[in-house]
Amino acid sequence: MSQTDIEIIQLIQDKQRSFKITLGASMGMILIVYFFTFAMLVDKFPPAFFIFEAITSVIFLVSFFMLNKISFAYVKLRMAGKANYQDYFEIMQASDVDESAETILERKTESA
Repeated sequence: MSQTDIEIIQLIQDKQRSFKITLGASMGMILIVYFFTFAMLVDKFPPAFFIFEAITSVIFLVSFFMLNKISFAYVKLRMAGKANYQDYFEIMQASDVDESAETILERKTESA
């Protein structure tokens, strides 16, 4: 269990947390805007705008329950192409964002 292993896992976790917060806050702000524009869309615009808003609202609400998986997939997509991160993504899961790096490394040594 070297210090660089712990630092790399913590870097991956930090990027996942950061993206999860950014994505969740953005979706929340969009839903707030949707809430205040709902009546205007129904009264003044064609039905296609309302349908778009309704569909994206449902997608956002479902996505809130899957933020860990979405953020982990994004970070994995961005970082797994680099050779020094591939081994860590093999042992990590989306739910590991809240675990300590030492626990994740212990799981790696147990599986090896």
